[in-house]
Amino acid sequence: HSDTGLALSLFIEVMDILYSFWRSDIFLRPLTHRFLRGVVQIIGRLTNFVNDGLEGKITFGEEHTTSNENEDSPNLANGSNVLPENIDKHVVIARERYCWGDIVEDVATVAWDMTILESKLTHEYIEKVKEASIGNDCAKTEADEIGILVKDVINNAVDGIKPFIEKAWNEAIVKLLIDKCCGPLAAVKGVAATYRMTNRPPPTQASPFVPTILRPLREFNSAFRCKIPPLVGVRWKIAVVNTVAHRYSMAVEDLIATVQRTEVALQNRRARRTVAGGMSDGEKVKLQLYLDYQQFSKNVQMVGVDPVVVDGISKLRTLTKDAEN
Repeated sequence: HSDTGLALSLFIEVMDILYSFWRSDIFLRPLTHRFLRGVVQIIGRLTNFVNDGLEGKITFGEEHTTSNENEDSPNLANGSNVLPENIDKHVVIARERYCWGDIVEDVATVAWDMTILESKLTHEYIEKVKEASIGNDCAKTEADEIGILVKDVINNAVDGIKPFIEKAWNEAIVKLLIDKCCGPLAAVKGVAATYRMTNRPPPTQASPFVPTILRPLREFNSAFRCKIPPLVGVRWKIAVVNTVAHRYSMAVEDLIATVQRTEVALQNRRARRTVAGGMSDGEKVKLQLYLDYQQFSKNVQMVGVDPVVVDGISKLRTLTKDAEN
């Protein structure tokens, strides 16, 4: 089935079943309406199934708890009812339960298979059904009516697929990537501790955590570059960058406010400036934040998003512009 482009066995099986309806050794022309109804039901149930999975209503995996105090507990390793002596008293032999809607790669793969399915059903499949449904003895008027009916029925049946694809990318994938990308932002507050009363020289490069912020997005985008549905475009990517940049700017804003309060306190104690480079600790922190902003902006460009359209980038520049010189 490599020619279909489908990756998951579920969709390969569904495609095979839908095509089998119209094989010459199965299809009965007088029951065309019943075969069409079967097609509609299968597509509808598949769409509901993937929607439920995306929303976390369906989980996979099993959990079995065994104990060597209970001989009735099955030993999944050897098929007997007695646990080996080298196994702990209480053992959990399991494949952890999971929902594919919580795994960004799985969501993208399901959405891509649904994209292929929708495309095939609304083009090749319609022609296949029309070919089987229209007999050689059909008048042209009747053949045209059957063709229109088949097209309308199948197009209506796949109406729920595109909304699923858009939801998968513009909501589920966006949320999952935002959660991954925002993890490193916890390191922003540590920038101040790096320079506070340490007599370190002024920074010359971005903090190590900055390249890791958008790494999940960059790696995901590289892996699924050729499996992004045309109807989705780049909106999902811009949404991820916008939210991450916004949260980054908020973290930087909070840190700068803290640094400024500290600077005021040090001024009152006449201990504002340190020896290294003639810069205060606060100025070093602001310079580090400026270098971090520059690197982050470059990383945004690397994932194919123009920093100019990202509000968070503009705010970061405003917050760090004092250190530019």
